[in-house]
Amino acid sequence: MKISRLGGKFCNMQVYVILSGVLKGGKQGMLASAGPDEPAVLPIYTVLVKHPDGYVLYDAACHDIEERQDPFIFGSLHMKEEERLPNRLADIGVAPEEIKYIVLSHMHADHFGYIDQFPNAEICVSENEFTYAVKEYALGVSKSEADMAHWIKCNLNWKLLSDGEKIIELLDGVTIHNFGRGHSYGMLGLLIDLPKTGKVLVVSDAVYLSENLGPPRQLPGIILDEDGYLGTLDYIETLAKNENAVIWFGHDMEQNDTLIKSTEGYYE
Repeated sequence: MKISRLGGKFCNMQVYVILSGVLKGGKQGMLASAGPDEPAVLPIYTVLVKHPDGYVLYDAACHDIEERQDPFIFGSLHMKEEERLPNRLADIGVAPEEIKYIVLSHMHADHFGYIDQFPNAEICVSENEFTYAVKEYALGVSKSEADMAHWIKCNLNWKLLSDGEKIIELLDGVTIHNFGRGHSYGMLGLLIDLPKTGKVLVVSDAVYLSENLGPPRQLPGIILDEDGYLGTLDYIETLAKNENAVIWFGHDMEQNDTLIKSTEGYYE
């Protein structure tokens, strides 16, 4: 298993859970066994790691710019002005220029929204995920066509992680895990080792809900690669067990309600 390193020196960190509104829709997309009319509220959240060697964002929430947004997402999004990611960061005294890394779990509209707002950030993303996003844009079948056109003009600083790069030590105590295909073409997770709280494994849509992980395991209704998804569940479950880490799921409102939000405090 290849391990690569991007730098850092371990010391105390602060981790903020930033809630940026919700999506309202059906639960069946996250849980195939749910009824066709069963409603769901999906939290949209970003994790900020304040590390002395550089600030890290895991995901970048969902924007509400109508002319660039997927109409389905725009119609489902419920986000107040103060909940926009740049405003939430400003509330805790973080300027966009201070973000050193963005770890993008995958390139779906509720996770990449504000990547253009951080001029100094290196955006770490799966090479497969990026390649397929660009391919769909070139073929005219992308749901994020307007965003892709916008980002190209912005000349963003992308760091593409190949399948061979499975574990990337971003900063001491902050490690990217490259899950591969499953929910999407390439999913990234983040393992954070906090001195007081312990280890947290943030997995985004690699596991929507605790119910997906089980037991028993339950597939989501929206899935790209079933075998890849199940393999990712194996990987996440083993990693969490070996590291004694708590898993933070992608859109689990019940769990999200229990987390300390950036408006309340932080983990350390």
